Amino acid sequence: MSRNEVIFRVAGAAGDGVQSAGTIITKTLARSGLYAFTYNYYQDIVRGGQSWYQVRGSERPVKNQGDGLDILIALNRDGLERHTNPEINEGGSSPLSGIAIYDQSITGFEKRNVGYAPMPLSEIASKYSKNPLLKNTVAIGAAFASIGTDFDILAGVISDTFGKKGAVADQNVKAAREGYDYYLKNFKPVDVKLRKSTKKLYVISGGHAIGFGAVKAGCKMYIGYPMTPASSCLEFMTNHSQKFQVFVKLPEDEISAINMTIGANYAGVRSMTASSGGGFSLMVEALGMAGMLEVPIVIYEAQRAGPSTGLPTKTEQADLNLVLGASQGDFPRIVLAPRNVKESATLTAEAFNLAERFQTPVIVMSDLYLAENFQTVEDLNFDFKIDRGYIAKENTENYRRYLITENGISPRSFPGMKGLMHNEDSDEHNEYGDVVSDAVTDPKDRIRMMEKRMRKIETYLREMPPTETYRAEDAEYLVFQWGSTQGVVEEAIDKLRERGIKVGAVEVNRIFPLNRDIASLMKSRKKLIVVENNYTGQFNRLLRSEFLCKTELVRKYDGEAFYPGALADELEAVIRRN
Repeated sequence: MSRNEVIFRVAGAAGDGVQSAGTIITKTLARSGLYAFTYNYYQDIVRGGQSWYQVRGSERPVKNQGDGLDILIALNRDGLERHTNPEINEGGSSPLSGIAIYDQSITGFEKRNVGYAPMPLSEIASKYSKNPLLKNTVAIGAAFASIGTDFDILAGVISDTFGKKGAVADQNVKAAREGYDYYLKNFKPVDVKLRKSTKKLYVISGGHAIGFGAVKAGCKMYIGYPMTPASSCLEFMTNHSQKFQVFVKLPEDEISAINMTIGANYAGVRSMTASSGGGFSLMVEALGMAGMLEVPIVIYEAQRAGPSTGLPTKTEQADLNLVLGASQGDFPRIVLAPRNVKESATLTAEAFNLAERFQTPVIVMSDLYLAENFQTVEDLNFDFKIDRGYIAKENTENYRRYLITENGISPRSFPGMKGLMHNEDSDEHNEYGDVVSDAVTDPKDRIRMMEKRMRKIETYLREMPPTETYRAEDAEYLVFQWGSTQGVVEEAIDKLRERGIKVGAVEVNRIFPLNRDIASLMKSRKKLIVVENNYTGQFNRLLRSEFLCKTELVRKYDGEAFYPGALADELEAVIRRN
């Protein structure tokens, strides 16, 4: 690892304030003009167990959580032993390379060949408050002293974090200052060189960015039942509902959520719903109704490890088959998968235009890794023009809601528009919306209407932007990734390039339908390799069925994300294998 970056890890039990400490570290790095990427490892319990929060900071943009760690803040003995022991150290293959900061009352552990900084964390904290979690702030002060960060920056973050609590903010600043000074007096600095800057950076998670993209696109209703990890988007919408004038509704279940969303969009109000795989499973019947009615709808599907409840706080990319096959029968759908935080916003905004342009469901797929982890971005603003699609004119003579057109898109209308009375039904229908399945079913009507709907996919394919690549121009080996694995795949490729291996990536964020230009990208490559976070290789199967190609698969299904060093080694092994 280059020394112009630093990796922090706060380790402890649920309830120890691990995530809060990680958040303060992240914001302090960002205010120092440093880029940051976080990784939250936590359990599905309120108290106990073991969890940790990793923050990678660098003077250049970082794409993932990185390998190993430099500074460990251990809030209990388990955290100290676990994260200084490479045999049980979760998170990459590299053990601690810098310093472990912990309370000096922790004793009786086996020391290893790492730096130790035992400090009177609890003793210092007790001077300012009876709250035992104040020791975390003392440790954070020590951690930033170890890399020479200006204390005033940290103090500003702490003050803003606890600003509404009056004296609590002052207590935390003083405790952090004493921890900062104690470290400088008693321990050596960590050997990293970080050039601070005045660059303005914003800290946002993928789930929050999904919400931002939705409001940017004019979403005025968000209807969702809380479920990790989709809840981070719900959190954003709830906290900013008044600012962006969005009506937020928490219904009794996901079935109600999607039906209410369909109703809102039918009435002409841009609306979306969201859930993880379990909740999305409840939505599939109504999804088919939206397909038959040709009502535009945006659904955010945030993946986590399954099946069933599975690992509710862990990441996975194993809902693709579910999303592609959701609901009975054939109908057009568009599936998008943002690759990073910025794209979580831009692609979600585009989803609203696509839904209304093609009058079809659009599903935006993310996962816990992208949804819940925070990342710095320089700017979230982007140009966006709302496109409401083909809207009929009032008093259209002989109005046909499902008019058969060359591109498959018919004139849409909203309730109350003059002269556009028509029937809407979940049964198959003719151009006027009249049901054709009751007394006599005319096969010709069914064929015409089915072909009309499905022509939307061909229209979309003709308008789809080119598939993006990374260092693929001269690549002998090509890695295919989709969604949140972009950052780790790119860094793994950079490592392999340093080893003299000509490898590049095809980065797929438009999952269905797949862009036909992928076929040309595959040509003249020695090997095609697919990287994804699931057991069966769901995207790999889709790729092979669409392009009849031979691929190799690199997969991970333990509930955790890929790490760049380990992934580079796995890819090299596949490349060198006969």
